[in-house]
Amino acid sequence: MTDIVTSELIISNNETTSFDTVPLNNNKLSKEQKKLLKNYKDKSLIVGILAKRSYEFFSTIQTFVNIPLILSSTTLAILNSATVSGEQMKVPNIIINSITGLTLAMINNFKISDKVTVFKTLGTKMNKLNHRIEETMANDIDNITDEKLSSFIKEYETLIESCDFNFPTSIKRKVYDRYKNKGYTMPNALIGFDDIAIEDLNANNINGINVV
Repeated sequence: MTDIVTSELIISNNETTSFDTVPLNNNKLSKEQKKLLKNYKDKSLIVGILAKRSYEFFSTIQTFVNIPLILSSTTLAILNSATVSGEQMKVPNIIINSITGLTLAMINNFKISDKVTVFKTLGTKMNKLNHRIEETMANDIDNITDEKLSSFIKEYETLIESCDFNFPTSIKRKVYDRYKNKGYTMPNALIGFDDIAIEDLNANNINGINVV
């Protein structure tokens, strides 16, 4: 039975496209399949950039959030080693413990540490996938089988599904503005920015704003 790989392309005005479904028969890639492979190379690149910048963003927040914890623990250690009565330590203890508790609650509530780990892992794996696709296209484009194409697509989808957090809106906007007119196929995460017209989402858009 022939397998089918369905792309994520958005079609407007009832147009059809060869990207819609791609039959897999373990043969060499057709022209349309090569274009689809190029689209996933672009998307893995852009998602890798999104993940890297998101990792840097949350890593910076984590660093700043940890500063109150360092200061509070250091201050408490100094006060405990000083010649201060228990009554005099009562108010500083309350204040320091409150700051520590609030800081820890913020870290846990916003899952900052988890986001740092997830985005770092996603960025690394997406970059590796992008490099493998790029290398394959550069060295052996005429001998790539549709089975190999399917494996690249499935790996991309698996990595996307493994990310439980959204990219920060500010980072998505910056990445979109940076690459929207560069001829790259955009991932789903960037759909909807800059009031994109529905025709701009068409796979055959000649302006290069292929948002997929």
